[in-house]
Amino acid sequence: MMTDEEMLRMIEEAVSNYQGDISYMNEAVGLIVVGRLMGWEHQRLISTRDSWTFATKLFGDPKKLMEKRTALAQRKSRALHVVDNLLAAGSIVRGYVDLVTRRFSYPKVELQNFD
Repeated sequence: MMTDEEMLRMIEEAVSNYQGDISYMNEAVGLIVVGRLMGWEHQRLISTRDSWTFATKLFGDPKKLMEKRTALAQRKSRALHVVDNLLAAGSIVRGYVDLVTRRFSYPKVELQNFD
């Protein structure tokens, strides 16, 4: 991953060469800077598609500029918390409900007798 100094130089170069609506630049730079603290999973969840696309045009693939998920995001991101809980609930439901027949069943592991 790129150092903070390299990142700052890249941002300064992009801002100095940019001509257009500064609000788009503001969103793209914010996405990258906050993404360095929180990770790209968090940014992908909370950013608009336009912001992500614009940041990609300016800086390349944002996923290459930041970690997937940071410890800070794990503690503070409500978006990640909600998605993680939904994924956990989905895996439980997939284990118990046959989506084709819509019949409810327990996985064999839970039917074992643990005396």
